[in-house]
Amino acid sequence: MPIDTTATPDLAGRIDAMSWYHTMDLGPGLVTPGFFDTRPTVARVPLPESLAGMRCLDVGTWDGFWAFEMERRGAASVTAIDIEDPARWDWPPQTRVGGHFASGRQILDDFKGGGQAFALAREALDSDVDRVDVSIYDLDPDVHGRFDFVFLGSLLLHLRDPIRALDRLRGVCAGELVIAEMVEAVPSWLRPRTPTVRLEGIDRPWWWQPNVAAFHRMVESAGFEILRRTPMYFLPHGVAHPRPPRRAMVRFALTPAGREQMIGVWRGLPHAAVLARPAA
Repeated sequence: MPIDTTATPDLAGRIDAMSWYHTMDLGPGLVTPGFFDTRPTVARVPLPESLAGMRCLDVGTWDGFWAFEMERRGAASVTAIDIEDPARWDWPPQTRVGGHFASGRQILDDFKGGGQAFALAREALDSDVDRVDVSIYDLDPDVHGRFDFVFLGSLLLHLRDPIRALDRLRGVCAGELVIAEMVEAVPSWLRPRTPTVRLEGIDRPWWWQPNVAAFHRMVESAGFEILRRTPMYFLPHGVAHPRPPRRAMVRFALTPAGREQMIGVWRGLPHAAVLARPAA
């Protein structure tokens, strides 16, 4: 149950003072100014209506949107993992920002805030979600146990070795998992059955851009059986996301990366999701 805002009149000010990745409802009249508004995608993602009695894991939680959603659906416990120190993130070593190169660490230092937004959301929602500082690469069933349900959202593109990461997830997944991942729209439309992946690594703060077919192949190659596949959907930008100037839109159409960026500006970031389980 959301916290009584009349007892904490400074909550709105504390929300506005932080950088937010997720747009979340934290109580009456309290909406976080996120970079992305994940709320409209909840109906698109094949998350079970009830997670009652389940031990759940949210991987790459950031501000905790999906962790709190799993808790709302009745999970017995939710563990949310992320990496607090940007130096340990698997982002490309350097990323072009505004025509200049910046390190992934610089970008995250400015943006992530060491999990403070998650802590505030947890407080406002009176949540029991447990946040753990661990990399997806280091998940170990002997250390972290196994989970009845796992959620992974918009993370594989930032990982240098996404198949290894999925393999680590398979080791801790005792039931089903949902993966909702960013994909490339144009190759998905033009080559719906042919797996293709474009390597970024410099111009944007991520590594891999698969089409939908390649995303499905990645999941299967890591040892999962796909039970359900969604059509491509779009993750809207939030109010905090910067908008490129109109003159930049003309340049976007000249390259594959630019065309994807133009689609992102107009429609939101293209995503696809699967419900899967470890293959026998």
